Amino acid sequence: MRTPAPIRRIRLHRIRLPLRQVYVSAMYRVDAIYRTIIEVETDDGCVGIGEAPGGQDVFGIASVVARTFLGRSALDRVRLQGAFAASVFENRNGRNGWSAYGGLELALWDWAGQRFGRPVSTFLAEPVREWIAIACPVPAVMLDTADAAPPLSALLADYERVTAVVDYCRTQRAEYGFRCFKYKSAGVSAAWDVAVLRALREALGPDIALRWDPNAAYPVSEAAVLCGELEDVGVEFHEDPTDDISGMAALRGRLRTKLATNMCVIQLDQLAAAIHRRPADVLLADVYMWGGVHNFLTMAAAAEAYGFEIAVHSFFETGIGTAVNLHMAAALPGIRRANDCGLHVLAHDVVADGALTIADGGMRVPDGPGWGVTLDRAALDSATVAHVDIE
Repeated sequence: MRTPAPIRRIRLHRIRLPLRQVYVSAMYRVDAIYRTIIEVETDDGCVGIGEAPGGQDVFGIASVVARTFLGRSALDRVRLQGAFAASVFENRNGRNGWSAYGGLELALWDWAGQRFGRPVSTFLAEPVREWIAIACPVPAVMLDTADAAPPLSALLADYERVTAVVDYCRTQRAEYGFRCFKYKSAGVSAAWDVAVLRALREALGPDIALRWDPNAAYPVSEAAVLCGELEDVGVEFHEDPTDDISGMAALRGRLRTKLATNMCVIQLDQLAAAIHRRPADVLLADVYMWGGVHNFLTMAAAAEAYGFEIAVHSFFETGIGTAVNLHMAAALPGIRRANDCGLHVLAHDVVADGALTIADGGMRVPDGPGWGVTLDRAALDSATVAHVDIE
């Protein structure tokens, strides 16, 4: 019997996209990002597109896993995941493995949407919203270049530089209407973080949501003091102020403000410990990092059952990943907070113009088939630094 909708070709593109500004955080000082763009094509010529992180490891793992998809049905997502990792133990590459598989799985969902002429969100549930609020990422400090700069400790000793961060947020709010800002701490100066967040609150007003994310840079004791100093600022939540489930759980018991994580609870096997220890109130989730839509839905159901909130995390995805995040927020009523989003920070994108526009602090969910976005082939070719064609 012939396999329905057999996969005949998978194209992987590792792309580099410049940013409109230098992104400074506790983990990065970069002026460009790398992503993996995935195209899955079946015998009938139907193509689905997905996205994953663009590190060499993820790109390489995706190239290997993609070969196991050939000849299989594009509709057989559950068995394809079982072939990749029937248990968490069988994925020997941790979050890179799940991210690589997740990007491929996203392309299968888009393929189904293209094949049947429906937005992905309508496969998941009856969409509960058509417009999604967006959180604007804010660098720890404003820099002109990623390389020729003094150490961050020296830069953050100059408090006159706080004004530049505030001015950036004012400009972003004026241009896009943002009502939520996510400040990315460099994690090297608690005094700088307090100064920036207080200045942002004063400049932007009490109705603007502020998030703070030092990427687990502070030890528990220092994080507790710092979070305590910020209680009167009215932060929406502290995202990963310290490391690990045990550290976050110890910190959470000392604070009134909610904690969020996208670092210590990022895989299904971590949910049991999270349910027991309660390290966060909000699970900030990347769809690809959890291993795709299927695992994301499993996580969301468990989170709801055990009293966690779900929100959408982002790290400068292209229009493909941005559209994925919008569809997830549209379909899952438990997602009530603004989506992280860095699309407007990209100097260029690889999807065609028109489907994704930020206005009044949010975006409309694309209503076309699949994820609702299409590739700009010329832009994709220009951005590609490595390519693999598997058939």
